[in-house]
Amino acid sequence: MSSFLKEKYLDKEYETLSWEKAATAPISAIRGVSKQDSEDLKKVFGIKSIRELAMNRYVLFAQGINLFSKTSGKILDKPFQSKEFDELRKKPISAIAGVSETDAAVLKRAFSIKTIQELAENKYVCIAQTILNLAILEEMVNPM
Repeated sequence: MSSFLKEKYLDKEYETLSWEKAATAPISAIRGVSKQDSEDLKKVFGIKSIRELAMNRYVLFAQGINLFSKTSGKILDKPFQSKEFDELRKKPISAIAGVSETDAAVLKRAFSIKTIQELAENKYVCIAQTILNLAILEEMVNPM
């Protein structure tokens, strides 16, 4: 199962790495992410590795906003519900404090991301978070 996932989600040169080592690999190690996109994300957001993409503050903000936006009608009592909450996930990435229009343009070019929801649910972000979780699990199961 582990090698199947590595073959599916990592470029060939990274398939033999442990999950922990894969988590420290550059973002371009994820199948489908170019070296140029990886370099651009490093320049703009300081993201150097799969682990850093998985844990990036803007990714986590987007995921929190997305989850709240999708569930606000279910978790808030009727008087506190607002259509505005439901619309949050549809806002542009630059709506997140700290993400400029230039930063948003890099995400759009690299991953076709335009909205908070698209960042929160991006397949490369999900792959990075899965690799990180598998690295953590690997460490728990096989401690040094």
